[in-house]
Parts: sequence; structure tokens; C-alpha cells
Amino acid sequence: MDYDLIDLGGFTRKNTKILMDTPDIQRTRSEFDHRLILITEVDKKNKQIKVSSNFQWEQIGKKWRPNVSLHNDHFEDERA
Repeated sequence: MDYDLIDLGGFTRKNTKILMDTPDIQRTRSEFDHRLILITEVDKKNKQIKVSSNFQWEQIGKKWRPNVSLHNDHFEDERA
């Protein structure tokens, strides 16, 4: 999933913590309203971004959005 195709309109970020920051990888945990949590991992060498959420993703048009009605059972929360 391309990062620019993620739609977070309507969500308000409350807090972001850096979980890991090395020369190769940066991982952050962001909390939003509606109980949304995003873990973002940036691979600095390959310039790739991975985003995971505590809710399942749904496609709306060409964009992806967390569906706060559907919990993601595969989500692993990494608290700082």
C-alpha cells in the first residue's frame, strides 16, 4: 500500500512516539482519536514505508482508510 494513498481525513493525531531510530529504520507509534493507533516503519535505505493499524483497512475509491468498526486481530502494538 502506498503511503500517499492512505486517507486519515477526520482523524486527529493526539500523540506520536519514536520507538526506534537507527541509520536504517525509524519506527513510530501514533495515537489518534477514535482509538486509532498507527505503527509506521520507514526503511531509510530502500525508501519504503510500512503502515499498520489496530483497525482493518478498507479501500474507498483509490484510497485506503482504517475502518474503526473492524478490529485488526493481527495488529501488534509496540508501546514505547
